[in-house]
Amino acid sequence: MKKLLKAALLTISTLFVLAGFASAQAPCDPKDNPCKVDVYSKRIAANPGDGEAYYGRGTAYEELKQYDKAIADYTKYIATNPSSKQYFADGYFGRGNCYKYMGSFVKALADYNMAVQLYPSPNIYINRGNYYMSQKEYDRALADYGQALVLNNNEAEAYYNRAKVYSAQKLYSKAIADLDIYLGLNKSNVLFLADGYQNRALAYRDLGKLTQALADINSAIGLDTTLASRFTARATIYHAMGKTALANADEATAETLKK
Repeated sequence: MKKLLKAALLTISTLFVLAGFASAQAPCDPKDNPCKVDVYSKRIAANPGDGEAYYGRGTAYEELKQYDKAIADYTKYIATNPSSKQYFADGYFGRGNCYKYMGSFVKALADYNMAVQLYPSPNIYINRGNYYMSQKEYDRALADYGQALVLNNNEAEAYYNRAKVYSAQKLYSKAIADLDIYLGLNKSNVLFLADGYQNRALAYRDLGKLTQALADINSAIGLDTTLASRFTARATIYHAMGKTALANADEATAETLKK
């Protein structure tokens, strides 16, 4: 799953967007973040205490990768004392994501910790787990992915990311077990399915199960031929099988895709 470090916003985000658009009578396309910034800025100008508008504009700035502005808006939103712990958690969660994208990992972790204390949710646990994984704090990452799955055992991303941690720990059988579940949960998403097959192929390769590895990487390439990493992965499997010519051909394809 390539969007591992980009968490989905909580339900409140959608509610705020709809409320903002209805209030300003200026509907925006869901992907038109400059329009959203304009709508929420007008709401804030009319009512500087409008916490929902700060949150909505913060999410738009986050999507635009204007993280300093997003952090400022999330901070103002938090200062408006949202009406529930869940809404408070949303503010810390959004701000934590922005700090993470900027590389301010200590601040990101502090905000994730606050969000977990206020209103634990799978998204928050997964994002904090991703932070721990990036720092190679694998036991903490596994604990957070486990907590996400306690709250929702169909959280595909938690299985996928936990499998990555298991692979990093060379616990390939556990990684494969998680990827089995992940693949079952992503049958309708071609790219996610391809990623799952690719990662499982590498785990099989590292276990020395080359036949299964080749079958999986072929499935991944059958679903998506746009990523060089898929052909590079298959090349490593072919090399392990002693099929040098096929490996070289895949390496050449990978180089072409990188250009």
